Formats: sequence, C-alpha cells, structure tokens
Amino acid sequence: MSWWIQLLSCAVAAAAFSVLMHQPWKTIPVSALIAAAGYGVFLLLGKSTTGYFWATLVIGICCEICARVMKRTATLFVTGAIIPLVPGVGLYNTMLYVVRGDYYQAVNTGAATLLGIAGIALAITLSTVLFSAFHPRKKKAKPC
Repeated sequence: MSWWIQLLSCAVAAAAFSVLMHQPWKTIPVSALIAAAGYGVFLLLGKSTTGYFWATLVIGICCEICARVMKRTATLFVTGAIIPLVPGVGLYNTMLYVVRGDYYQAVNTGAATLLGIAGIALAITLSTVLFSAFHPRKKKAKPC
C-alpha cells in the first residue's frame, strides 16, 4: 500500500476515534495530524520495535506542545493520536499462534508486541516528564 494512503487512513482513524471519545471538535484535526506525523515516523523507521518508541515520542512531544498552545490537556490529544500505533495485529497473531499450537512463533510475536507496547509506554512517559520539567506547577500560597 502506498505511504500516503497509509498516512491518510491513519489520520481518518485517529479522527474517528476522537469523535467516538467525544473530543472537542476544534482538537480533532490536530489529533489527526499528530497521528499521521507519528505514523510517518513509524513508516520511516521500517515498522520496527524502536519505531514504536520514536513515533510515540514524536506524538507525545507534539501533543504536549499543542496542549500548551490550545490550553487543553495533553491526554486529550494523545488518546486519539496514539490509536494507529497500538499493535493490535501483533496481539491477535500471538493468540492465533497459541490456538494453532505454534508456540515458538507465538513467543516471538508476543515478545515483539510487548516490546512495542513498552516502547509506547516509555515514550509517553518520557515526553510527559520532559514537559512537566519545563512547565512547573504553581505552588499554592500558604494561609496566614
């Protein structure tokens, strides 16, 4: 499949999921563009295990920036934008191999899928921690 069709499909899927989650209308196109950008990084890195990390890091950083600019929470953008990267096919294939009795292939596919999920979780955490360091919370004033 052509790369531009994949990016367009990614943006449509992210927008549809954002609508399903009742995301504000003004933020849906932004989430879709961020999802397409992240998936583009994923495609450039050859859909590898490290590709999950770098693509999600791009998504996380873009979501944090857009959250600051639009004065919304970053979670609002991340929820829709991360959906195209979730390795659902890997999870499905792992269970399929288990049912068929091909345990060697199930372990290989399952390990690769879990590494992708770990990369996604690590990248979201890293982008959140980096931006919270640059944007400290206001301290409450002590009562007299």
